[in-house]
Amino acid sequence: MKRREIPGCFAEVGIAPPPRKLLGRPACPAVDVLEGAVLARCPSCRNTFSTDRPGRQDCPVCGKPLVVPEPPAAPPTPGDLAPEPAGTPWERRAELGFFTAWMQTLQQALLEPGKLFASARLDRGAAQLGFAVLNTSVFWALGQLLERPLLMGQRDQLRRILEGMSGNPDVAPVVQRLLEVVALALLTPVFTFLLLYVNAALTHGIAVILGQAKRGFPATFAACAYACAPLALLAVPACGSIVGLIWLVALTAIGMKVTHRISTTGAAASVLAPYFVLCCLMLAAFGTLTLALRRAVGQP
Repeated sequence: MKRREIPGCFAEVGIAPPPRKLLGRPACPAVDVLEGAVLARCPSCRNTFSTDRPGRQDCPVCGKPLVVPEPPAAPPTPGDLAPEPAGTPWERRAELGFFTAWMQTLQQALLEPGKLFASARLDRGAAQLGFAVLNTSVFWALGQLLERPLLMGQRDQLRRILEGMSGNPDVAPVVQRLLEVVALALLTPVFTFLLLYVNAALTHGIAVILGQAKRGFPATFAACAYACAPLALLAVPACGSIVGLIWLVALTAIGMKVTHRISTTGAAASVLAPYFVLCCLMLAAFGTLTLALRRAVGQP
């Protein structure tokens, strides 16, 4: 079809409509193809014209009013959509292997926490729970075995408990050691499970109060679960547990910042507030106990 300008048609290029639509006007072909910000067709004369604005306006051919609709929004391209995280090495352990995934997750948590938390999937809570329980239980048990020379008093107390349960004061030392190992292996995962959920619940509750829980409880749980990585220091006798707990708090704040996509201040407040409340309660309890003891001995 040939493009041409028609006199009296505002330099529009078009196709001549049927004669019954002209109503005595000279042949003014409708538009075929036009370039412009918006393309519209007049419902009266069936001419298509270009315009640089939508809304109410007059047809440039027949002069009758019409409404030019808004142009449809372009569909989002794949680059505009946020890609789904690939998952941490632990969440891809079927691909990487159990031991490799565990070591890579531990290494990223300690050295590259931002990278680890950014790759965490919010629909892998069971896997994240498994990492926290396994990591804490293994290194806690290892620490207990390494600290045995320092825990003679606790071992004697446990031995007395076992003797009372068995009713035999001459329980074989081999049986006692076996029972100690079994008790430690059973109780450590249970304590880890409970402490992890309590920590996540308190942290998330404070985050909700402060308006920092942007992505729900799964994001908080992922932060708290992978923040258990520094508890590997529980295997270090003496000061390892203290350093590990301080590192855990710092890592939880980093995890909250990345998983919830909030500011550093909001993440720090959400993590430190429960510990602040706990310290206040402990100080109040200590003050109450001290006051009660002083009254008991008759001091003012």
